[in-house]
Amino acid sequence: MLQIRLGLMTVMASLTFIGCSNQDPSKSSPSPNNLTTTTTNTTSKTVSPSPDTTPTPTKPVSIAPNTSTKALAIGDIKELEGDIICGKNKVIYAYGETSNYRVYICADSKEPDRPRYYISRNKDGSGGLDLEAMNYNPQKDGAIEFNNDGYIYTLESPTTQNPEPVLRVTFPNKKLTEEQLLRYLTRSNPSKPATTNAAADSLQYVLQNRESLGVCKDNFRSEDGQRGMGSKAFQLSDKKYLVQIQCFLAAYQGNFEYVLWIDEAQKPRAVPLEFDSFQEPKAGEKPLRVTFRSIAGLPRVNVRSQTMTNFTKFRGIGDCGSSALYKLEGDRMVLQEYRAKYACDGNYVQDFPIIYP
Repeated sequence: MLQIRLGLMTVMASLTFIGCSNQDPSKSSPSPNNLTTTTTNTTSKTVSPSPDTTPTPTKPVSIAPNTSTKALAIGDIKELEGDIICGKNKVIYAYGETSNYRVYICADSKEPDRPRYYISRNKDGSGGLDLEAMNYNPQKDGAIEFNNDGYIYTLESPTTQNPEPVLRVTFPNKKLTEEQLLRYLTRSNPSKPATTNAAADSLQYVLQNRESLGVCKDNFRSEDGQRGMGSKAFQLSDKKYLVQIQCFLAAYQGNFEYVLWIDEAQKPRAVPLEFDSFQEPKAGEKPLRVTFRSIAGLPRVNVRSQTMTNFTKFRGIGDCGSSALYKLEGDRMVLQEYRAKYACDGNYVQDFPIIYP
């Protein structure tokens, strides 16, 4: 029975994600425009009604789950034609807007392709923040980052891997606060979010070297890579991507393997990942912890927290199955939580019983 159950897990598929969610964080209470108003240096200044009394938070607030995702409006920077906020001899490079803030990324007119100035304004008129990148390039792959005495102000851009970008402030203690972008403008107006070349390269590298990496060596259907959840790459940092390969797609869920692609040298390094789970126990015994390269189910990757959830249905009606939470630590996927209901008895529960920890 145990071997049959494991075999079924690798061929089941579904269009519904049940019992486990992984929403992207978006909102938090501290103001990104006022978090560093007590900072003074030669490359940044703040705009505030009362600069001598602006508060500095003593306990940064962590990310809150995004429970009301709104559609992102993508447009051309020409929509702001006539806006003079960047000042003379400057042009608007990019623009981002949240429910509380407007952020202008400006460049010198002589170097229009290099962002240099970060100008944010509170929509309620209470102040703002002005930063200048003097000796570094804020443009990153898929984001624009400005540093200010340990605080990092990040304006994400929409990509295939990140269709819900945010405005983020990272504190010196690594805590952060975010707000979902509602509007994003650049000097072009793509019909779809663009995928980065590096993301495409990482996916292509793994597919071309699939056999030598031992990825999906037992079952692989290349045509399934464009169906269902598909094969894709998630950008984790400037040099690191999580590559998802859909080995095959069955009736209501897929079978997947993952490779960590690290571009730190002349030749990229590819690390196949493993995942822990728990087998159905025999009568009177505890579930047995096992490790496999492949996982069956409906995985969801959260790039910001570098975590992944996976829900697996043991049979189509969904009365039994498992849910797991993994976190990327170094070059390993570490199991954080595992829940399972092994009895396929027709009874449905909102949350599966906890097996681990």
